[in-house]
Parts: sequence; C-alpha cells; structure tokens
Amino acid sequence: MVNRYAAIALTWSSIFLVVMAILVNSSALFYMAAAVIATLLASRLQAWLAVRYLRFERYTAPAVKVGENVVVEIVVWSERQLKRPLVHVVDELPARLVTSGLTPSLPVAPSFDQPIKTRYQFRPMRRGRYRWDKLKVIGTDALGLVTMEKEFRTEAVELTVYPTPLPVTEDIKPLLGWGASDVESGRTRGAGLDPRGIREFSHGDPLRYIHWRSSAKRGKLMVKEFETGSGLSLHFILQRQDGTDIGDEKSSTFEAMCGHALFLAVDYAKKGGMVIFPLQEGRDAANAHSEVRERMVREVLTDIQPTSRESLAEDVATARRSVRPGETVVVFVGVQDPLLPSAIAAWPDVQVTVLAYDPSEYGRMSSEQRSATDPRYIDALEVAGANVVIMPRVERIG
Repeated sequence: MVNRYAAIALTWSSIFLVVMAILVNSSALFYMAAAVIATLLASRLQAWLAVRYLRFERYTAPAVKVGENVVVEIVVWSERQLKRPLVHVVDELPARLVTSGLTPSLPVAPSFDQPIKTRYQFRPMRRGRYRWDKLKVIGTDALGLVTMEKEFRTEAVELTVYPTPLPVTEDIKPLLGWGASDVESGRTRGAGLDPRGIREFSHGDPLRYIHWRSSAKRGKLMVKEFETGSGLSLHFILQRQDGTDIGDEKSSTFEAMCGHALFLAVDYAKKGGMVIFPLQEGRDAANAHSEVRERMVREVLTDIQPTSRESLAEDVATARRSVRPGETVVVFVGVQDPLLPSAIAAWPDVQVTVLAYDPSEYGRMSSEQRSATDPRYIDALEVAGANVVIMPRVERIG
C-alpha cells in the first residue's frame, strides 16, 4: 500500500509541477516535472518487463492422502537477457481444492542462463482428483512504485487426494453368510473345499494351487482361490445425494463416511471377506488380491462425490440387483431419507447395517432436512430390520 500511495503522490506531484511551470513560466519546474514523469514511465516499463518473457515448469507428488503435506516446486526461466527485479509467483489452484496451511512461494529473480526454483506447500482437506495449469506472476520496478500482474498457462499438473482411513470402533456385526466363516480368525478365504476363483500369484501362495492352464493363457502365474464356508460379503452404499453433505473444510458427513468406509473395506478385505461397492463396480472386483483390492477401494472412494440426483432409497433398490441372499449391506446415512426404511424392509434376505451420522454436529442443516440419528427415524429403521449404529462426530479429516 505504501508503494501504491507513493506512485499516486508522484503522479499528482508531476501534474502540479507542470501546471506551476506553465503558470510562472519556469523552466526549472518543467524539468523537475519531466524528471518525475520519466521516473514513473521507466518504473512502469521495468515492472511490465519483469512479468513477461517467462517460462515455467511445475512439479508435485502425484498422489497424497487427505491432510498430508503437499510441496509444489515451480521452476522459472527467463526467455530474454533482462535484468529483472524480484517477482512473486502465485499458483492458481482449483476452486474446489480445499486447503489448509497454504504458504506463499518465495520471490525469485528469473535468470536467462539458469533456472530458478521456488516452492510453496499446503495440506489438501478434500478427496478428489485435481488438475490446474495456470499461475500468476506479480512484479514491480526496482523502486517498488509500480506493480504489474500477468497470467501464464503452463503444462497441467495433476494431484490425486485419497481419503484417509478413519477407524471404526463400533461393532457392525456383519452376517457370516449361510455357512461357516473364519472371519474372526482373519481368514475367510483359504484352502477350503469350495473353489472361489482365479487370481494372480503372490508371494507366499502354495505352489500346489497354481492354475497352470490360466497361467499359460495369461503369461503369468495364476492360483486357485478357495472359500472356507460361504465366507463374508459386504456391500457398501454411501448417501451421495446432492445437498446431503453437511460440514466445512475441516470435516463433513460425507468425508467421514468415505474415511469410515475405507477403513472397514480394507479391514475386511485383509481378513478375506468380499468387499463390494455395488453402485460403482461389479462383483468381479472383489476377486482381486487384498493388496490390489485396497488400491481399488481407495480409487472408488476418491471418485465418489455427493452430487447424485438419485435418492438413497433408489440407490438401495438399484443395489438389490447384484446383492445375493445371505450377504451384508452397510448403508451410510446422515440426512433422513423417508423411503429408506421401506426399501430396507423389502430386502428381507440380507442383513442391513445402517451407520447413522448426526449432521447437526458437522454444520447447519436446512429447515427441510432431518438428522438420521433422530430416535424416531432409528426406530423406523430397526422395525424395517436394520441394525443401526450411531457414528460419533469426526473432529478432523486428515
């Protein structure tokens, strides 16, 4: 602000000197006015040149978790042999990228003969895939009288922000199918009598279970996978309707749902259970190895956004097409869906567990919205046959 006021003062001073030089017919005043005007013009030209003829490259990690620190490095080249003052580079991050702890980049003086690096950092607070290719350069003259800005378009950089797993301490008591299961011991898939499918060989698999025909066909070792009993199958359905995500940049109902779903899915997949998101993927996805399955689940939960126009009850009805009798469905809900109890009641051959969130603990709801933790709504869900678990508020995501 001081520099801006100084430039304004010099401009009006030069005008005043010109007027006085004309009135008193003084060449000395005229020369003084000319010197001030020349100084302002030179400063403006230097500031104009400071933000032009530049080239940039941007580097950052391709993927992080919510809350992890991201360092963005920007390399600056000058395409002209100009002596430039310090310039400040401001990256134009996507508007939907919610950040915390954003630091400014250090000013740099671009050089023609060598690249100059600057960097800044932040912590992303929302899942998603982000892409940006614009930045702004702010430069001044040597005296700091004139400030110029120019926007540049660079090669795009992409950042994937994965959800952070949030531990679930409550017991959701999943149904163990129509037969025996070893889920509590940590293995529901193993060397049982019933073959389950074929998957890629991983370190530690017994050689006697190699499926040689599939291995020869695919050009890599494939092994047979077995079930001990009918096993455990969980299907996850998140409330993703537009307007049902309540909260702020620190925490929200939908972000909490994604974190809890990731924790549960990875936990049961490691134990050998089938974990499926029926609205986002097919049943075959559950056949992947637990380590691969963890990456797949993380990708699914990164892409889910609370923008759907279908109601939660309609999502439940859609999922019925792929869920088999004896399996468990886990429904995540924060805002009451009046038709959800009837949708659950129409599904008597599966176990439905409802994880209910209280949106009022995350932010302000509209007058038409009601919390899913309302006792009367919980009663309606339980009468419909659901096992309801009230989830505690998540203070911070990541």
